[in-house]
Amino acid sequence: MTYKSWFFSTLLIIALPLLVVASFNYYIDPLWNFNCNNKYNNKQMPFNERQQKTNYITFHKFDYDSLILGSSRTTYIKQTDFVGLNAYNYAVNNMLIDEYYDYIEYAKKVKGSDFDYIIIGLDFYASNKNLDKEFAEPAHYIANTNQFGYRFTSLISRDTLDYAKQNYAAALEENPINYTYNRENIKSLFKVSEEESVANIETTLNTYRTKIYANYEYTNVREMLEKIKNSNPNTRFIIFTTPVNHKLYNLMLELDLSTHYQQLINDVVEVFGEVYDFNYPNAITTDDRNYFDGSHFYPEIGTLIAHRISNLSTELATDFGTLITKVK
Repeated sequence: MTYKSWFFSTLLIIALPLLVVASFNYYIDPLWNFNCNNKYNNKQMPFNERQQKTNYITFHKFDYDSLILGSSRTTYIKQTDFVGLNAYNYAVNNMLIDEYYDYIEYAKKVKGSDFDYIIIGLDFYASNKNLDKEFAEPAHYIANTNQFGYRFTSLISRDTLDYAKQNYAAALEENPINYTYNRENIKSLFKVSEEESVANIETTLNTYRTKIYANYEYTNVREMLEKIKNSNPNTRFIIFTTPVNHKLYNLMLELDLSTHYQQLINDVVEVFGEVYDFNYPNAITTDDRNYFDGSHFYPEIGTLIAHRISNLSTELATDFGTLITKVK
């Protein structure tokens, strides 16, 4: 064998496995970098929603007129349920208030103009100044996406391959996952039995009692919201509170945090003029069957929230959702 033949044979041996890996990663596309939609990638694990959704915004046509922000609770609201709006749901796991500004600004930059509407699902727990930050700053994920050649180098990543395999197994229903996205950014949540829901709610209560509500200190909500509003003078804001299970709401009362919740409502109303409040005991929040755990409602409840905001109230519990406005 000549040196030339040996060289190309060796190159082929090295390149072929990489080509196979890259092709599979492209076909499943767990990082949402491409437009490859098929029956084997219609269940996408949200292993890193900040990166995945930032990738989607960067590498897909992004001509939405409205933007949705919030935590994992808001991810379960279908972006198509806001009637009359062409909205993109940029909500991610544990999104905190101080992250809103940077994600809005990046989405505006990609879009090339302001949004007509920005919809924010506001969580009371996010008003705790002493919460541990579990994720990097928005700049980290935005920088990753915009690295030279990022989406192509990710095709030969071992991590990408591992996630692609899991998504493929989920599509074949070999690896059931509690929550997944489809390729249209719609998130589903596996329904559990009422007994499991009650157990999950108890776990949530313990987590909030010992961690999330522990050492509570109200953060500078108004200042952060004013910054967002001032940077978007041509945009109408729709703010709503996310409805937790009534037992978690009662825990807030038990821990004497209700004055801080009222302060949150007051700050939103002072900045934006109004807020849709869903977070109080009502026909939805007092029914454990509407919740996966104490913090997360099922997507059909998200539809009710969107329809209330959109003034489509035919199927709604009459006591679900109150519009609070500034006293004139």
